[in-house]
Amino acid sequence: MSQKEDHLPQFVPQEKATLSELQHQFNASIQTIDQLKIKLAEREKIIDQARARVQKEVQPLVREMVTHRVAMVQLLDEAYHQEDFPRLEKEKLEAFIKDQASIMVHHYGAEELAELLQRYEVPTPTNSEANASKVKEETQSLLKNVLGLEVNLQDLSDLEAFQAKLDQQMQEEQEKREAQRTQRQKSKAQQAKEAKAKTQLQSISKASRRLYTTLAKLLHPDRERDATARLWKEEAMKKVTIAYHQDDFFELFRLQLEFMQEQEHVLKQVPEDQLTYYVQLLQEQITELEDEHSNYYMGQDAHLYHDFGGTPKQMEAKFRSAKKGLREEIQQLEYALNDFQDPAAVLDFLKRL
Repeated sequence: MSQKEDHLPQFVPQEKATLSELQHQFNASIQTIDQLKIKLAEREKIIDQARARVQKEVQPLVREMVTHRVAMVQLLDEAYHQEDFPRLEKEKLEAFIKDQASIMVHHYGAEELAELLQRYEVPTPTNSEANASKVKEETQSLLKNVLGLEVNLQDLSDLEAFQAKLDQQMQEEQEKREAQRTQRQKSKAQQAKEAKAKTQLQSISKASRRLYTTLAKLLHPDRERDATARLWKEEAMKKVTIAYHQDDFFELFRLQLEFMQEQEHVLKQVPEDQLTYYVQLLQEQITELEDEHSNYYMGQDAHLYHDFGGTPKQMEAKFRSAKKGLREEIQQLEYALNDFQDPAAVLDFLKRL
C-alpha cells in the first residue's frame, strides 16, 4: 500500500457539479490547518536550532565574559578599600561597583559577588550618623506606610525639589493603581477566554474519543486475515493510539479519512450533518493552532526567536553579531583588568564616568 501524505483529502468538484458551501468550508479549513501546522513545525525547528546554537556557540562566550566582569568588580572593590581616591571619584566608584555587581548577581547568577553586593547595598553607618539615620528611617517609614511613597531624605534643604519629588511619586502611585484596576478587568476577560478555550478543548476531546473508538473497531488487526492488510492496520493502529494519547483530533480525523480511502469509501458520502460537525471541530482546531502560533511571539521562547530566529541567513547574521559583540566586550574587559592594576588608571576611568 502506498504511503499517504499527512494531509486530509478534500472535496473535488465532479463533472457538471459544483461544491456546496459546506464542502467549500471544509476544504478551506483543511488548507488553513495544513498551513498552520507547517508554520508551527518550521518555527519549532528554528527554535530548536537556535537553542542548540546558543548553548554551543554563545553560552561559552557569555561565561567567559561573566568571569572577566566578576574579576573586574573584585579588582575595583580592592581599589575602593585600599586607595585614597577623592570623595567624588570614591562615590562614583562605589556606584559603579554596586551597579556592575547587581547585574552580575541578578542577571547572570554570579553568586560569588553576592556578599560583595550586599556590602555596597547596605552600608554600615558610623556612630556620628546613627541618630540622623534613625530619624530619616522613621520619617521614610511613615511616608511609606501612610502615603505609600518611597522617598530619600538625603537633603531636606531644597523643599521645592522635595515637594516635586513627592508629587511625582504620588502621581506614579495613582497610575499604578489605575494599571492594577485595568489589569483586573483584563483578568476577567482572560478568564472568560480561557473558559471558552477549555470548552472547545473538551469538545475536541470528546470527538477524539469517538473517533478513536470507531477507528479501533475498524482497524483491529486481529480481525484481518489478509497479511498485507493486517500489516497496514497494525501500523495505522499505532498512529491512531499515538494521536489519541496526544488528544490530536486533527490527526485522528485524517486517519479516519485515510482508512475510508483505503476501503474505497469516498468523502462525498459523508452525511451533511456529520460534515457540519466536522467543519465546526476543524474551526476549533484552527483557533487552537492560531493561539499556539501566537505564543511564539509572546511566550517563553519569544525572546530567543527575536534574538536568534529567522531565515537561515538571518540566523547566521544574528549569531555572528552576538558573538562579535561578546568577543569585543571580552577584549575590552581584558584591557581593563590589565589597566586597573594601576590606581592612576582607575582614577582616570572614574573621572571620565
